[in-house]
Amino acid sequence: MDPEPKKPAAEDLDAPVDDLKAGVQEVAGHTDIGLAYYQQSRQMDPAERDRIAKRVLRKIDFCLLPFMCLIYLMSFLDKQTLNYANAYGLKTDLGLVGNQYSWIASITNIGYLVFAYPSNICLQKFPVGKFISIMILSWGLLLIATVGVKNFAGMMALRFLLGGLEACIGPAWMLITSMFWTRDEQPLRMCVWLGCNGISLMLGSGISWGLGHTSDPNLAPWQLVFLVIGVVTVVLGVFSIFFFPSSPIDFKFFSHEEKVVSVWRVAENQTGIKNDKFLPYQIKEAVLEPRVWFIAGQQLSIGIINSSITNFMSALLSGFGYNAVETVLWQLPNGAFQLVCTLAAGLFASSVPNTTIITILLVQIPSLAGVIGIALIPIEHRLALTACCWLLGIIGAAIILNWSVVASNVAGHTKRMTVNGLNFVFYAAGNIIGPFMFNANEAPRYMSAIKALCGVYAACMLFTALIGLSMWLSNMKRDREFRGRTGGDAAVEAAVAEESDELGFHDRTDKENLSFRYKL
Repeated sequence: MDPEPKKPAAEDLDAPVDDLKAGVQEVAGHTDIGLAYYQQSRQMDPAERDRIAKRVLRKIDFCLLPFMCLIYLMSFLDKQTLNYANAYGLKTDLGLVGNQYSWIASITNIGYLVFAYPSNICLQKFPVGKFISIMILSWGLLLIATVGVKNFAGMMALRFLLGGLEACIGPAWMLITSMFWTRDEQPLRMCVWLGCNGISLMLGSGISWGLGHTSDPNLAPWQLVFLVIGVVTVVLGVFSIFFFPSSPIDFKFFSHEEKVVSVWRVAENQTGIKNDKFLPYQIKEAVLEPRVWFIAGQQLSIGIINSSITNFMSALLSGFGYNAVETVLWQLPNGAFQLVCTLAAGLFASSVPNTTIITILLVQIPSLAGVIGIALIPIEHRLALTACCWLLGIIGAAIILNWSVVASNVAGHTKRMTVNGLNFVFYAAGNIIGPFMFNANEAPRYMSAIKALCGVYAACMLFTALIGLSMWLSNMKRDREFRGRTGGDAAVEAAVAEESDELGFHDRTDKENLSFRYKL
């Protein structure tokens, strides 16, 4: 077994260029899979490289991004099946009583929690595309198997496994986005694929509404929901095995020169492409960094909010006096609200530099207003209460923009795997807690849950502000140190900047690479 590579000292970067190059050579034993491609790109004609870069961006935006959107749409739709099935007699057919439905809603997230960190390890060790494809195929088969469930225990077992299999999709999409798009491009692209949750809500509501009008003598409408969505997921999983890439290097739609330029495009991220070597010191660096725990606290809060909205939307609307079919139908606008607001937030964060943290704070306000409205608006104003429910979904924009903060601001592959794992472990924990805040005896307003949610929103905003403040202070400190080392010489600064891009392909963490600047 090869000895563990020596941890590179951050002090090696104190000299502008020569020492920086020496530091690159020092860690050559654990280089990134993209290093050779990046070195080739530096030999290309700049004008030709820029021309190819435009073609590369078009290909990933119009070929890869739609594929990612479709898979993420189906993963969210798969989780939503329980919500739709609940509108069509699932509780009665399975004989659920008391908090058993809440347990079924939470067990998916328990599975997610248990498998979140192992999934991140697998994503570092194995080809991302193949691993994801097998997971898609597997959870599609689980949905089909749900048709045969007869009791609480069977549903609990299958939903636990479903959560475990789907634990990889969020971290994988964060990794793929950071491999193909620059940090300035990432917020919008991430909002595009997460915005598909809104399309999923509309599509799921439409499919469930249609299936709710069937009169199959053998299958109840809730069973048809699981069957139809499960079959579509299996087909998508088979297709993904052959076509979904693990990195720019194996993307079937790229020529060799496009692979080279694709790697060059993201060099400025200083996060590399992928390195499967496990470096324990990067785990230690991650868990000792306060910013990482601010992220964990924020994800716990967002998870509570997300699961509360996702699993009890049907219950809220039903409490306002809608029948089963109307309950599903009135969830269609919720998806549209989430889609439009998520895309708008992503476009703003990508277009205006260093506004991601501010945008995360702002998009939580309409969702919080919806929660307060449900508590205060008289019950006879059914449409106004329904509109408040639509506002709740806007929190999706905050979820994905925070993921973009993690994707673009954590360097070092083992460190990023660790932070991603903690991120999704705490997100899953929040999703477990959320459903238990709702007491069936408090329907239709669930006042205890509404009051608690207001406090959770406040905590989420506080943690978001602390994340932004910690990164801003670090940037200010590094700017001062950088000016001191270079003496303000523009030529030296340009040389250091060019060399620092290569550090991302030598598995330096954001803390070690003093040229790294956090994107706010």
